[in-house]
Amino acid sequence: MLVVGNFAPAEAVDAAQQVNQMLKSQPLPAHSHVPSRMVNIEPGHYIYRHMGEDPNMLNNAVVATFYCGMVTNPTDRTTMALLSQIAKDQFFDQLRTKEQLGYNVGASTNSFSSGKLTLDMMVQGESNPTYLLQRIDSFIHGFRQTLVEFDTVKFDALVESIVGKANEQLTSVDAEASRMWTPIEEATYYFAQLADEVESLQRVRLDDVLDMWDRYINPQTAVTYTRVDSQLWAAKASYPSATDMTTWPESILALAGCLESETHMPVDLSDLSHFINTAVRQTSADALASLARQYPMANSTQVLNETASGWSKIKNALDMAMNPHNQHALQDSETNFAHIGMYQTVEGKWVITDVEKFKATQALHGLAVPVIKLIPNTLTK
Repeated sequence: MLVVGNFAPAEAVDAAQQVNQMLKSQPLPAHSHVPSRMVNIEPGHYIYRHMGEDPNMLNNAVVATFYCGMVTNPTDRTTMALLSQIAKDQFFDQLRTKEQLGYNVGASTNSFSSGKLTLDMMVQGESNPTYLLQRIDSFIHGFRQTLVEFDTVKFDALVESIVGKANEQLTSVDAEASRMWTPIEEATYYFAQLADEVESLQRVRLDDVLDMWDRYINPQTAVTYTRVDSQLWAAKASYPSATDMTTWPESILALAGCLESETHMPVDLSDLSHFINTAVRQTSADALASLARQYPMANSTQVLNETASGWSKIKNALDMAMNPHNQHALQDSETNFAHIGMYQTVEGKWVITDVEKFKATQALHGLAVPVIKLIPNTLTK
């Protein structure tokens, strides 16, 4: 029980005792305490798919989760906070403002009491999930250069802004209680965490942010690249089968989904793959024109209209199919999950078919270790 407010220590203890007497509660026996432990997902790229049940739901959604550093490391936490702050504005501008992929677009960090930090990139919209993830991949492919060119003056101003916000005086008892309750709930009792993070923030440099990007998120450089793509498919969406995913590259599946959305007709993946193999010898404009002739749209006169939302997505999907980004080499992973019903895509990503079976194959993080030792209050004696 946490008592916060204008109380003397004896008054707080008395209030707690009164509540305990009214509830007549007893502590749970030790064997009934189930500690919360996070799954320590081993390096790799995983996909989890779920089909929506509401037939009226038109939106799809994806969340790309990158595992980055340890929550128990102050430097990792503060560096991730800065990286997230830089990435989220750029991510929203590219995928929401420019590409108009959906109203719900964002990038943010998550952390747990005992485990790893995560960077989550989420998009919800009517485009098929494979295409949405391809656009996230495209953003990741170009974002490193954004970090390299990021203005150091802006970076210093960003650090000052975050430090200033962290040092703001709390304006309510509720806010103070919330800040104190988090380390209690996590069983770390790390009440000085905010002060330590502020001190750590002032030591972080832009090179540290770039290093974190390369160590954990950049698929070309991350040695322990660990990522889970969660996909929610609308009930009416064209859902790729396991055979499709093990036969055709994701770029082909993404383009097929975009074409089916515009033509309202099924697309033969073999024919589309043959078209791409031929189109790589053409310019992007010629390939797009050829695609319009082979797959007539509802209004094919919009083929060169960059403002037409459907055609803009098809153009992007076509460009990605013709010029796929180099992804992290996962085909040679030592772990084989086929024995629990999982399968690999052409790119070497493991598709999770049963979450509980997958979790059972993974190790667990240790329990949270208290930063300080609790001292029994003598007022209770």
